[in-house]
Amino acid sequence: MIQRDDSDAANRERWHQTLDQLHDTQVIDAADQNSLIRHYDERARNLEQELARIAPEYLRRVREDGEASANQWLAETATAMGRRDAAETRQVLSGVSTAD
Repeated sequence: MIQRDDSDAANRERWHQTLDQLHDTQVIDAADQNSLIRHYDERARNLEQELARIAPEYLRRVREDGEASANQWLAETATAMGRRDAAETRQVLSGVSTAD
């Protein structure tokens, strides 16, 4: 498993502080705050799992197909990961209700 560093913890803390402020100013309710926290944590876990999965495949491709080919595969894989993440995030955000 990939180890989280201090910047990951700091980013998570900033995220929580931002959500606390949005909740305190009644921009989001407690349910939305919890949903966004869960989503953030799920995205971080999924990213760790994806990186753990693709790292060995990337190294295999470098060995067998060369670095240029492996880099092309990695770029395509990262783009697909980003699109999936964005779609999932849009879906979660579409369910967040904001104050009028």
